[in-house]
Amino acid sequence: MLAEPGIGRGIFLDDEMYQRAGATLAAPADVWASPLVLRYKSSDPADIERVAPDQHIGALFHAEGDPGLLTALVNSGATAWSYELLSEDGRFPLGRPGGQIAGIQAILAGAQALQHPSGRGVLLGGRVPGAEPVDVVVIGSGNVGRAAALTAAQLGARVTVLTSGPRTRDAYRTDAPAGITVLANEPPVLRECLSHADLVVGAILISTYDTPPMIHETDLVDMRPSAVIVDATCGYGPGYLPTAGPLQKPGDPPRIVRGVLHVKVDIWPALVPVTASHAYAANAAPYLVRLAETVLRGRDDAAVQTARIVAGNAPVHPVIRQHARFYGMAS
Repeated sequence: MLAEPGIGRGIFLDDEMYQRAGATLAAPADVWASPLVLRYKSSDPADIERVAPDQHIGALFHAEGDPGLLTALVNSGATAWSYELLSEDGRFPLGRPGGQIAGIQAILAGAQALQHPSGRGVLLGGRVPGAEPVDVVVIGSGNVGRAAALTAAQLGARVTVLTSGPRTRDAYRTDAPAGITVLANEPPVLRECLSHADLVVGAILISTYDTPPMIHETDLVDMRPSAVIVDATCGYGPGYLPTAGPLQKPGDPPRIVRGVLHVKVDIWPALVPVTASHAYAANAAPYLVRLAETVLRGRDDAAVQTARIVAGNAPVHPVIRQHARFYGMAS
Protein backbone atom coordinates (compact mmCIF):
# COMPACT_ATOMS: atom_id res chain seq x y z
CA MET A 1 0.00 0.00 0.00
CA LEU A 2 1.40 3.38 -1.03
CA ALA A 3 0.72 6.70 0.73
CA GLU A 4 1.90 10.24 0.19
CA PRO A 5 4.25 11.70 2.83
CA GLY A 6 2.41 13.96 5.26
CA ILE A 7 -0.94 12.36 4.53
CA GLY A 8 -1.91 12.32 8.22
CA ARG A 9 -0.66 15.77 9.17
CA GLY A 10 -4.16 17.23 9.40
CA ILE A 11 -5.18 14.69 12.03
CA PHE A 12 -1.90 14.76 13.97
CA LEU A 13 -0.52 11.46 12.64
CA ASP A 14 3.11 11.43 11.48
CA ASP A 15 4.61 9.39 8.65
CA GLU A 16 6.22 6.91 11.03
CA MET A 17 2.81 5.86 12.29
CA TYR A 18 1.71 5.05 8.74
CA GLN A 19 4.90 3.13 8.10
CA ARG A 20 4.45 1.10 11.27
CA ALA A 21 0.95 0.25 10.02
CA GLY A 22 2.42 -1.17 6.81
CA ALA A 23 2.22 1.76 4.41
CA THR A 24 5.06 2.61 2.05
CA LEU A 25 5.61 6.32 1.56
CA ALA A 26 5.97 7.29 -2.08
CA ALA A 27 5.98 10.34 -4.32
CA PRO A 28 2.52 11.66 -5.27
CA ALA A 29 3.04 10.66 -8.91
CA ASP A 30 3.67 7.06 -7.88
CA VAL A 31 0.65 6.99 -5.57
CA TRP A 32 -1.60 8.36 -8.30
CA ALA A 33 -0.29 5.78 -10.77
CA SER A 34 -1.59 2.91 -8.62
CA PRO A 35 -4.24 0.58 -10.11
CA LEU A 36 -6.60 1.62 -7.30
CA VAL A 37 -6.47 5.09 -5.75
CA LEU A 38 -8.49 5.55 -2.54
CA ARG A 39 -9.35 8.94 -1.10
CA TYR A 40 -11.66 10.20 1.63
CA LYS A 41 -13.18 12.94 -0.53
CA SER A 42 -12.36 14.13 -4.01
CA SER A 43 -14.16 17.33 -4.88
CA ASP A 44 -11.51 18.95 -7.10
CA PRO A 45 -11.99 18.06 -10.78
CA ALA A 46 -8.28 18.89 -11.39
CA ASP A 47 -7.29 15.89 -9.27
CA ILE A 48 -9.17 13.55 -11.58
CA GLU A 49 -6.91 14.55 -14.46
CA ARG A 50 -4.19 12.54 -12.71
CA VAL A 51 -5.89 9.17 -13.27
CA ALA A 52 -5.76 7.14 -16.50
CA PRO A 53 -8.42 5.00 -18.23
CA ASP A 54 -6.99 1.75 -16.83
CA GLN A 55 -7.17 2.94 -13.21
CA HIS A 56 -9.84 2.84 -10.52
CA ILE A 57 -10.51 5.61 -8.01
CA GLY A 58 -12.73 5.55 -4.93
CA ALA A 59 -13.94 8.41 -2.73
CA LEU A 60 -16.96 10.07 -1.21
CA PHE A 61 -17.60 11.81 -4.52
CA HIS A 62 -21.21 13.01 -4.23
CA ALA A 63 -20.78 13.56 -7.97
CA GLU A 64 -24.52 13.68 -8.58
CA GLY A 65 -24.50 17.23 -7.18
CA ASP A 66 -21.26 18.38 -8.83
CA PRO A 67 -21.40 18.60 -12.63
CA GLY A 68 -17.75 19.69 -12.92
CA LEU A 69 -16.53 16.69 -10.96
CA LEU A 70 -18.83 14.30 -12.82
CA THR A 71 -17.60 15.62 -16.16
CA ALA A 72 -13.99 15.13 -15.06
CA LEU A 73 -14.69 11.55 -13.98
CA VAL A 74 -16.38 10.72 -17.29
CA ASN A 75 -13.62 12.32 -19.33
CA SER A 76 -10.87 10.50 -17.41
CA GLY A 77 -11.98 7.11 -18.70
CA ALA A 78 -11.18 5.65 -15.28
CA THR A 79 -13.62 3.58 -13.23
CA ALA A 80 -14.95 5.54 -10.26
CA TRP A 81 -16.46 4.13 -7.08
CA SER A 82 -18.47 6.38 -4.77
CA TYR A 83 -18.50 5.09 -1.21
CA GLU A 84 -21.72 6.79 -0.10
CA LEU A 85 -23.72 4.92 -2.77
CA LEU A 86 -22.58 1.46 -1.72
CA SER A 87 -25.78 -0.33 -0.69
CA GLU A 88 -26.07 -3.53 1.31
CA ASP A 89 -29.18 -4.95 2.97
CA GLY A 90 -31.11 -1.81 2.07
CA ARG A 91 -28.69 0.50 3.85
CA PHE A 92 -25.76 2.71 2.92
CA PRO A 93 -23.08 1.68 5.44
CA LEU A 94 -20.26 3.89 4.18
CA GLY A 95 -22.40 6.98 4.63
CA ARG A 96 -23.06 6.17 8.28
CA PRO A 97 -20.19 8.00 10.06
CA GLY A 98 -20.47 11.17 7.99
CA GLY A 99 -24.23 11.11 8.36
CA GLN A 100 -24.04 10.65 12.10
CA ILE A 101 -21.57 13.51 12.43
CA ALA A 102 -23.73 15.75 10.25
CA GLY A 103 -26.82 14.92 12.31
CA ILE A 104 -25.10 15.74 15.59
CA GLN A 105 -23.62 18.96 14.23
CA ALA A 106 -26.93 20.02 12.72
CA ILE A 107 -28.42 20.04 16.22
CA LEU A 108 -25.42 21.88 17.67
CA ALA A 109 -25.63 24.46 14.87
CA GLY A 110 -29.36 24.78 15.45
CA ALA A 111 -28.76 25.31 19.17
CA GLN A 112 -26.39 28.17 18.33
CA ALA A 113 -28.82 29.71 15.82
CA LEU A 114 -31.59 29.64 18.41
CA GLN A 115 -29.31 31.87 20.54
CA HIS A 116 -28.51 34.21 17.62
CA PRO A 117 -29.65 37.82 18.23
CA SER A 118 -32.42 37.19 15.69
CA GLY A 119 -33.18 33.67 16.97
CA ARG A 120 -35.95 32.43 19.22
CA GLY A 121 -33.89 32.87 22.36
CA VAL A 122 -34.49 29.37 23.68
CA LEU A 123 -31.86 27.07 25.15
CA LEU A 124 -31.28 23.65 23.61
CA GLY A 125 -28.88 21.94 25.96
CA GLY A 126 -30.71 20.59 28.97
CA ARG A 127 -33.97 20.97 30.82
CA VAL A 128 -34.27 24.11 32.94
CA PRO A 129 -36.98 24.03 35.64
CA GLY A 130 -39.87 26.29 34.76
CA ALA A 131 -38.94 26.52 31.06
CA GLU A 132 -40.63 24.61 28.27
CA PRO A 133 -38.39 22.16 26.37
CA VAL A 134 -37.28 23.14 22.89
CA ASP A 135 -39.48 21.62 20.17
CA VAL A 136 -37.36 19.92 17.47
CA VAL A 137 -38.70 18.41 14.24
CA VAL A 138 -36.42 16.15 12.19
CA ILE A 139 -37.44 15.35 8.60
CA GLY A 140 -35.90 12.00 7.73
CA SER A 141 -34.95 8.85 9.62
CA GLY A 142 -31.71 7.78 7.93
CA ASN A 143 -28.18 8.13 9.31
CA VAL A 144 -28.43 11.92 9.57
CA GLY A 145 -31.96 12.06 10.89
CA ARG A 146 -31.50 9.41 13.56
CA ALA A 147 -28.33 11.04 14.86
CA ALA A 148 -30.01 14.44 14.93
CA ALA A 149 -33.06 13.10 16.76
CA LEU A 150 -30.99 11.23 19.35
CA THR A 151 -28.76 14.24 19.99
CA ALA A 152 -31.73 16.59 20.39
CA ALA A 153 -33.44 14.16 22.78
CA GLN A 154 -30.26 13.80 24.82
CA LEU A 155 -30.11 17.58 25.09
CA GLY A 156 -33.59 17.65 26.58
CA ALA A 157 -35.65 18.62 23.53
CA ARG A 158 -39.12 17.42 22.66
CA VAL A 159 -38.43 15.59 19.37
CA THR A 160 -40.65 14.57 16.47
CA VAL A 161 -39.23 12.58 13.55
CA LEU A 162 -41.07 12.54 10.23
CA THR A 163 -40.29 9.49 8.11
CA SER A 164 -40.85 8.94 4.39
CA GLY A 165 -43.97 6.82 4.93
CA PRO A 166 -45.79 4.27 7.12
CA ARG A 167 -43.24 1.50 6.49
CA THR A 168 -40.25 3.55 7.63
CA ARG A 169 -42.32 4.99 10.48
CA ASP A 170 -43.16 1.55 11.83
CA ALA A 171 -39.59 0.31 11.38
CA TYR A 172 -38.11 3.30 13.24
CA ARG A 173 -40.64 3.15 16.06
CA THR A 174 -39.35 -0.25 17.09
CA ASP A 175 -35.95 1.16 18.08
CA ALA A 176 -36.46 4.91 18.44
CA PRO A 177 -35.09 6.25 21.74
CA ALA A 178 -37.58 7.06 24.48
CA GLY A 179 -39.18 10.46 24.18
CA ILE A 180 -39.03 10.63 20.37
CA THR A 181 -42.35 10.76 18.52
CA VAL A 182 -42.24 9.11 15.08
CA LEU A 183 -44.80 10.03 12.42
CA ALA A 184 -45.17 9.48 8.69
CA ASN A 185 -44.44 12.66 6.75
CA GLU A 186 -47.73 13.72 5.18
CA PRO A 187 -48.62 17.33 4.28
CA PRO A 188 -51.11 17.91 7.15
CA VAL A 189 -48.71 16.32 9.64
CA LEU A 190 -45.78 18.39 8.40
CA ARG A 191 -47.77 21.64 8.57
CA GLU A 192 -48.85 20.88 12.14
CA CYS A 193 -45.27 20.06 13.18
CA LEU A 194 -43.91 23.22 11.56
CA SER A 195 -46.42 25.36 13.42
CA HIS A 196 -44.95 24.53 16.83
CA ALA A 197 -41.30 23.83 15.98
CA ASP A 198 -38.45 25.89 17.40
CA LEU A 199 -35.92 23.98 15.28
CA VAL A 200 -36.44 21.99 12.08
CA VAL A 201 -33.70 19.74 10.71
CA GLY A 202 -33.97 18.63 7.09
CA ALA A 203 -32.31 15.21 6.84
CA ILE A 204 -33.78 13.35 3.90
CA LEU A 205 -31.43 10.89 2.23
CA ILE A 206 -30.93 12.68 -1.07
CA SER A 207 -32.19 15.84 -2.71
CA THR A 208 -32.15 15.95 -6.49
CA TYR A 209 -33.19 18.29 -9.22
CA ASP A 210 -36.57 16.61 -9.42
CA THR A 211 -37.22 16.40 -5.68
CA PRO A 212 -40.27 18.55 -4.96
CA PRO A 213 -39.97 21.31 -2.35
CA MET A 214 -41.05 20.15 1.10
CA ILE A 215 -41.18 23.52 2.86
CA HIS A 216 -42.33 26.44 0.74
CA GLU A 217 -41.80 30.09 1.57
CA THR A 218 -45.51 30.37 2.25
CA ASP A 219 -45.11 27.72 4.97
CA LEU A 220 -42.67 29.91 6.86
CA VAL A 221 -45.35 32.43 7.86
CA ASP A 222 -47.09 29.72 9.89
CA MET A 223 -43.92 28.87 11.83
CA ARG A 224 -42.95 30.38 15.16
CA PRO A 225 -41.23 33.76 14.84
CA SER A 226 -37.43 33.38 14.66
CA ALA A 227 -37.58 29.59 14.45
CA VAL A 228 -34.59 27.86 12.85
CA ILE A 229 -34.30 25.50 9.87
CA VAL A 230 -31.06 23.57 9.41
CA ASP A 231 -30.58 21.88 6.03
CA ALA A 232 -28.34 19.01 7.14
CA THR A 233 -28.14 17.18 3.82
CA CYS A 234 -27.90 20.26 1.58
CA GLY A 235 -29.95 19.67 -1.50
CA TYR A 236 -29.12 21.13 -4.87
CA GLY A 237 -31.25 22.29 -7.73
CA PRO A 238 -34.71 23.32 -6.45
CA GLY A 239 -34.08 20.93 -3.56
CA TYR A 240 -36.53 20.05 -0.83
CA LEU A 241 -35.77 23.10 1.36
CA PRO A 242 -35.52 25.88 -1.23
CA THR A 243 -35.86 28.66 1.36
CA ALA A 244 -32.49 27.62 2.80
CA GLY A 245 -30.88 29.20 -0.25
CA PRO A 246 -27.24 28.70 -1.31
CA LEU A 247 -24.60 26.94 0.74
CA GLN A 248 -23.12 28.84 3.64
CA LYS A 249 -19.63 28.70 5.10
CA PRO A 250 -19.12 27.67 8.72
CA GLY A 251 -19.48 30.78 10.83
CA ASP A 252 -21.74 32.61 8.37
CA PRO A 253 -24.80 34.18 10.01
CA PRO A 254 -28.09 32.36 9.37
CA ARG A 255 -30.05 33.41 6.31
CA ILE A 256 -33.36 34.95 7.36
CA VAL A 257 -36.44 34.40 5.20
CA ARG A 258 -39.89 35.47 6.39
CA GLY A 259 -38.53 35.77 9.92
CA VAL A 260 -37.17 32.17 9.99
CA LEU A 261 -33.42 31.57 10.34
CA HIS A 262 -31.78 29.11 7.91
CA VAL A 263 -28.46 27.29 8.25
CA LYS A 264 -27.08 25.34 5.27
CA VAL A 265 -23.55 23.93 5.61
CA ASP A 266 -22.37 20.79 3.80
CA ILE A 267 -18.91 20.19 5.30
CA TRP A 268 -19.77 19.20 8.86
CA PRO A 269 -17.35 16.21 9.05
CA ALA A 270 -14.47 18.35 7.71
CA LEU A 271 -14.82 20.59 10.77
CA VAL A 272 -13.96 17.65 13.05
CA PRO A 273 -11.33 15.77 10.98
CA VAL A 274 -9.93 13.75 13.87
CA THR A 275 -13.34 12.41 14.87
CA ALA A 276 -14.35 11.92 11.23
CA SER A 277 -11.14 10.11 10.27
CA HIS A 278 -11.24 7.66 13.16
CA ALA A 279 -14.96 6.96 12.80
CA TYR A 280 -14.78 6.60 9.05
CA ALA A 281 -11.68 4.39 9.06
CA ALA A 282 -13.18 2.00 11.60
CA ASN A 283 -16.42 1.73 9.65
CA ALA A 284 -15.06 1.70 6.10
CA ALA A 285 -12.02 -0.57 6.37
CA PRO A 286 -13.84 -3.88 5.68
CA TYR A 287 -15.65 -2.40 2.69
CA LEU A 288 -12.50 -0.85 1.24
CA VAL A 289 -10.80 -4.25 1.48
CA ARG A 290 -13.75 -5.73 -0.44
CA LEU A 291 -13.44 -2.95 -3.02
CA ALA A 292 -9.73 -3.72 -3.44
CA GLU A 293 -10.46 -7.43 -3.84
CA THR A 294 -13.11 -6.62 -6.45
CA VAL A 295 -10.81 -4.35 -8.45
CA LEU A 296 -7.50 -6.16 -8.04
CA ARG A 297 -8.58 -9.80 -7.74
CA GLY A 298 -11.83 -9.91 -9.67
CA ARG A 299 -14.01 -10.75 -6.68
CA ASP A 300 -17.73 -10.90 -7.46
CA ASP A 301 -19.24 -8.62 -4.80
CA ALA A 302 -22.76 -7.38 -5.50
CA ALA A 303 -22.71 -4.75 -2.74
CA VAL A 304 -19.44 -3.25 -3.95
CA GLN A 305 -20.80 -3.05 -7.49
CA THR A 306 -23.56 -0.72 -6.28
CA ALA A 307 -20.86 1.90 -5.64
CA ARG A 308 -19.59 1.98 -9.26
CA ILE A 309 -20.66 5.31 -10.73
CA VAL A 310 -18.53 5.84 -13.85
CA ALA A 311 -16.83 3.40 -16.24
CA GLY A 312 -15.70 3.52 -19.86
CA ASN A 313 -16.26 7.27 -20.23
CA ALA A 314 -19.90 7.01 -19.16
CA PRO A 315 -22.01 7.26 -16.00
CA VAL A 316 -23.27 3.81 -15.01
CA HIS A 317 -25.06 4.29 -11.68
CA PRO A 318 -28.81 5.06 -11.99
CA VAL A 319 -28.60 8.16 -9.78
CA ILE A 320 -25.57 9.45 -11.65
CA ARG A 321 -27.17 8.74 -15.03
CA GLN A 322 -30.26 10.66 -13.96
CA HIS A 323 -28.23 13.70 -13.02
CA ALA A 324 -26.07 13.47 -16.11
CA ARG A 325 -29.24 14.09 -18.09
CA PHE A 326 -29.97 17.18 -16.01
CA TYR A 327 -26.48 18.45 -16.80
CA GLY A 328 -26.96 17.80 -20.51
CA MET A 329 -24.36 15.00 -20.54
CA ALA A 330 -24.71 11.79 -22.52
CA SER A 331 -25.88 9.07 -20.17
